[in-house]
Amino acid sequence: MIKRYNVILFLSLILLSLVFLTQVNASCRMTGDALDTSNGVTTPVFDEGGARDACNTVPDTYLIEFYRISLCTSNPDVAGAAQPDLSSCFDIFAESSPAMIVEIQGTSELPSEIPQFSIPAGDYPYMVARLSAKLGIRHSFEATTAVAYGDSDGNLQGPGSICWSVNNVLTGIGNENGQSTPFGTTVDAGAVGKSNMECSNTESDLNKAEYTYEIINTMNDTGCSAFDASDGDRENVGAVGNGDATGRMMQSATASATGCANADSILWTIDLTTPLTVTDTSGFVFNLRTTDAVSIDFDSSASGNPKIIKLGNDPIQAYLTTTPN
Repeated sequence: MIKRYNVILFLSLILLSLVFLTQVNASCRMTGDALDTSNGVTTPVFDEGGARDACNTVPDTYLIEFYRISLCTSNPDVAGAAQPDLSSCFDIFAESSPAMIVEIQGTSELPSEIPQFSIPAGDYPYMVARLSAKLGIRHSFEATTAVAYGDSDGNLQGPGSICWSVNNVLTGIGNENGQSTPFGTTVDAGAVGKSNMECSNTESDLNKAEYTYEIINTMNDTGCSAFDASDGDRENVGAVGNGDATGRMMQSATASATGCANADSILWTIDLTTPLTVTDTSGFVFNLRTTDAVSIDFDSSASGNPKIIKLGNDPIQAYLTTTPN
């Protein structure tokens, strides 16, 4: 059995969206250090292809909690199976509750220790991560054109050119208002008029940013009403850079979720393009990639000033490589 020599979480910043696969992942256009919101009320922001009502950028801080990270000799998430089979997996990290919390701050690379582990030497064609379905973003920005927002009661406020995240609404990927989850009741921020950001004209307010949270409660964009209870809403999402990925909603370490109401975590399995080879002297490097991991969404039906709807979270892509020692 090979023991861990040195595992470092290099928190580099590159995004892969886990859920919003049919949506454009657009990098926000900046004017200096300010978000360019100059194109008008309904499509205020830009990417390389033109004006839009949403764009993605690097979050100030991205918060994610891990239940497990494993290597497997056979596919733990087979199509048609009601539950995953993790019997061929060896754990780099595994806990019954999310005990490894990772805060990715900007473009910094912050080391984080993983408990001691043992992996037998051999080839591993599958990598598995189980992470909390609740993701946090803390972010602020200056805009080139003043931005309005909806307060906690849904009333229009502002506008202002300085905007920051607030913890006033729990949003959900399913976009169904009043949806119960293990973390609380989620709402569609846009539909109820609330924003999870506030804006002013006071530059020091950039320091007020709080974590705002989004729940990933389905593996596709059809919503909670279409959740496939037979397999945890399992979805093959195709190529992800280092292999072919599949996602499944879970309610525990071994049991698939049966709906949004008990989906507390995501099982993310990658069929690696090149199996990971572990030797008796291997070390490991684990990369969490989150560039463009915050979506800044505006109201396409706004009038007067651009109105921010919310900040949205995109789950991450993980790379694990071995190094000789």
